[in-house]
Amino acid sequence: MGKTIDEPTAITWTTAYRNRLAAGTLGNTTAFLIPVADLLGVAAEIMNEGGAPMARAYLAWDDTKNQEKLVIVGTTQQPGHTPGTTDYLDMIPTRNPASNIYDFTEPCPPKCDVTSPLHTGN
Repeated sequence: MGKTIDEPTAITWTTAYRNRLAAGTLGNTTAFLIPVADLLGVAAEIMNEGGAPMARAYLAWDDTKNQEKLVIVGTTQQPGHTPGTTDYLDMIPTRNPASNIYDFTEPCPPKCDVTSPLHTGN
């Protein structure tokens, strides 16, 4: 399927993003180009989980490329801690060795649709 990353890399990237957010040193990424193979991969992982299948996206920073990333994991629905609610737990390799963490992204810029009003604001 699509490109995946290991859990320690995902933890490093998401921690680096939060650190950059706190320091005010983020890049200029406004969007992400996502391969369909990665979307299908995470969808296949969650379709057999029952309940209402969902995925979670984390903002991350890859220091090796000096760029923002988006990593996505499937979730599994659990009974909520508050009556009438549900919690979605991340399906990560340390909890489920068959799960993956998807490194989905090509940031914009440079992978932008410069004609889109979502990019230009016009």
